[in-house]
Amino acid sequence: MTADSMLTGIVLAGGHSIRMGCDKASLPWRGGDLLHAVLGALAPACSRLIVVSNQPRTIALPAVSIVADSYRGCGPLGGIQAGLAASGNDYNFVVACDMPYIDSRAVAFMAAVGSGFDVAVPFIDGYFHPLHAMYHRRCLPMVEEMLREGRYRIIDLYPKVNVRLVSAEELAQFSPDCAMLSNLNSPTDLP
Repeated sequence: MTADSMLTGIVLAGGHSIRMGCDKASLPWRGGDLLHAVLGALAPACSRLIVVSNQPRTIALPAVSIVADSYRGCGPLGGIQAGLAASGNDYNFVVACDMPYIDSRAVAFMAAVGSGFDVAVPFIDGYFHPLHAMYHRRCLPMVEEMLREGRYRIIDLYPKVNVRLVSAEELAQFSPDCAMLSNLNSPTDLP
């Protein structure tokens, strides 16, 4: 699989941003905003980009689709469902809009090692990083079943599917401290 021909990048930008106190996607970041920083980093590794958002967004990049949650109020799992349902590709890289240190080389690596799996997800120091992960579209029926049942924890999907765990050592080739997994949750996280 070549990442650029078969990978959709899905950015979740529908959170409430309670701890940040404002819409994280539109926060200023290096001459733009967080959402565009994430989209710009995904673009080299993805053939298609989707933003999942329940509010209107102005996107300065060409050919970016914006979709709303089908299952509202269900957190990131609802965003994953909306992105997978809208994607035309089997392989999809899901990331949150508040992760500006994403690295397109790491995205391509995740897609490559995830080929043949349902999910490729970093598992570091005993924790999954489900919003820096590759999801195959065949996860969609199981995600929808979980949503209908009111089970919203993404990691509850993993025992049901074929998962490729990605280690810190594998991601360290792109960033020694795995910065691509960092997100901005509160004003104190901003530089």
